[in-house]
Amino acid sequence: MKFILLSLLLGAAVSGQAQTVSADTFATQLKQSAQAQLIDVRTPAEFADGHLPNAVNINSQRPDFSQALGQLDKSKPVFVYCMSGGRSKGAVETLRELGYTDVHELRGGYLKWASKMMPVAGVTHSTAKPEWPVARFDSLRQKQSLLMVDVYAPWCGPCKKMAPAIVKLQKEFTGSATILKVNADTEKPFLAAYQVDELPTILVFRNGKLVDRQIGYRDEAAMRALLK
Repeated sequence: MKFILLSLLLGAAVSGQAQTVSADTFATQLKQSAQAQLIDVRTPAEFADGHLPNAVNINSQRPDFSQALGQLDKSKPVFVYCMSGGRSKGAVETLRELGYTDVHELRGGYLKWASKMMPVAGVTHSTAKPEWPVARFDSLRQKQSLLMVDVYAPWCGPCKKMAPAIVKLQKEFTGSATILKVNADTEKPFLAAYQVDELPTILVFRNGKLVDRQIGYRDEAAMRALLK
């Protein structure tokens, strides 16, 4: 019985050393680890389009990927992420096989990190003046029977994927609904007023009242349903 209990405790300790954690926990652990090795295993093109600050790019598709990971310091914690979690999972398995014990994986990858508007490098943030101060927006929503707001950012991957559908719906529902795009980079008071802390976020107002909130990527059919 003691042997079984000891085995379970040891197993829990080992599994605890290779953690898959939320973006908030990942950020906290990273900040607390002075010797952290932050590894982005996406392609160089993906890395160039935006990455976590101070990350090093080791492309999981390169033929010597395992050898490249093996050059990291085993005495220091390793933090790893990819776009959404698939490639980082494989990287974690490789790191374990190589003998790394203090490994942290970002659940949801770069998309989740960026969607929560956490710090990113390699992107250009909008610096334009706000178009929608809260008072102006509130005046608009009170006049509309149906208003859908797409809160986005130019550097947000899911937002860019949704953009063509938003444009299509704007044309399709002309006269029956107003579809407004609000840039999270420039509209901080709006984000605070409507408690938006992830991108993309869709807000639906009917007769001035907020009736629906959708967070994350939505395809054209899902957004159209919100307007019916």
